[in-house]
Amino acid sequence: MGEIAEMMLDGTLDSVTGEYLGDPCGYPRSMTDGTYWPDRDNLKRRSRQSINSLCSRIGVTDKRSQQELVSAFLQCMGLARLPKMQAQIEMVFLHHKNDFKIFLSEIEKEIINTPEKD
Repeated sequence: MGEIAEMMLDGTLDSVTGEYLGDPCGYPRSMTDGTYWPDRDNLKRRSRQSINSLCSRIGVTDKRSQQELVSAFLQCMGLARLPKMQAQIEMVFLHHKNDFKIFLSEIEKEIINTPEKD
């Protein structure tokens, strides 16, 4: 794979136009599809809030359990595991939010249908 293609895949260059976007983030991004946020702090905050909100709907409120759900989801999707948890959270938020909602609803169904042990 060429150096330019690698830079598009890691987010250094816009995945559509090839324009320089800044430091790599670990996943492809583009100004045209909404996956590029010039304010990285705002993206971090919004993606964490979104994942927290989605997980809280099924009763998962602790941060570590939410991170485990994000990692399990990405593995189920067959996506290479990103080294940093924040990059994983951002990838789900930007690219796979609807699929993650479906994943969580399936987990919720399993929780509801699992008989309690006395």
